[in-house]
Amino acid sequence: MEWQQSWLIALASGSAALTLFLTVWVLVLSLRLKRLTRLMNQLLPEGSERSLDQLLEQLLIKQEENRTLLASLENRVEQLNLLLQGCLQRVGLVRFDAFEDIAGQQSFSVALLDNRGNGVVITSLFGRTESRCYAKPVIRGNSPHRLSDEEMAAIKQAMEQPIGHREGR
Repeated sequence: MEWQQSWLIALASGSAALTLFLTVWVLVLSLRLKRLTRLMNQLLPEGSERSLDQLLEQLLIKQEENRTLLASLENRVEQLNLLLQGCLQRVGLVRFDAFEDIAGQQSFSVALLDNRGNGVVITSLFGRTESRCYAKPVIRGNSPHRLSDEEMAAIKQAMEQPIGHREGR
């Protein structure tokens, strides 16, 4: 009978210890739940009748819409970058005296090129009685036509110019 009594005392002590542990655990979980409820209420707009589930679902839908929009914008930026490669981005200008009897460097060669070095070089020769203007295509920094020293210098100047360079900035 004595071993049954000691066994009952051990069982009662164990049950009391377990009850104490579970009570403390319930208190800890209650504090956590109270904190989470307070944080959840901060997420919901003042006076909102929607549940947190509805709000989270709406946020997930909006996130997917934003992801789709971002992908579309990234695609558009890529298209614009490709388009910009063919836009005028490089300019070179060389002024010179074409004739010995004319001073003031009134003649010029200007190279107008895209980022790939394609475009045109225009030369204007200014004289006392006449002026001449020539345009030659430029492909990857060269022309299929014979170029003067001034035209080659204008093309070289344009090709060496950093992209996005603007005077006065």
